[in-house]
Amino acid sequence: MKRTWGILATLGLIIGGFFGISSPAFAHSDEFESIPEAGSTIEAGRIPITLSFGEPLLTGDDSIAQEIVITDSGNKLIPALCAVADQKDLSTAVAIDQPGEYTVSYRTVSEDGHPVSGSFKFNVVNTTGYDAAADPIDACVYAMANEGEGQPLISPAPTADDS
Repeated sequence: MKRTWGILATLGLIIGGFFGISSPAFAHSDEFESIPEAGSTIEAGRIPITLSFGEPLLTGDDSIAQEIVITDSGNKLIPALCAVADQKDLSTAVAIDQPGEYTVSYRTVSEDGHPVSGSFKFNVVNTTGYDAAADPIDACVYAMANEGEGQPLISPAPTADDS
């Protein structure tokens, strides 16, 4: 009986030690909050997009890995400001006047070097008559891709029309 308890205690320590030592590896910078919220419906306009992560993000000269790309339901790139990382937040802004579903795709790197990427969708309605052409933004990724100066790190997913 003592041997059984000894084996169980040893097994418990091994399992507890494994999870205790490994838990920091599970704490990578997974997205935990977004503005706008995934699945939400918001009014057209200059829309701030902020992703908040569980760990600080890589910033400064090493922050070239930060990117947020917004596409419409037809997979067309929507002009957006360059992504800015500040502590645990990655943000941009986009001017949208067309109602519909939009996808935010992101790629970033946490301060400890782990890449994080994902996407979420939100919906836009335009009940105020907002006109994005009258409120232009200095687009980052969109301008580079259209001028041939570079390609976005995140490419829109191919559609059935692309095959």
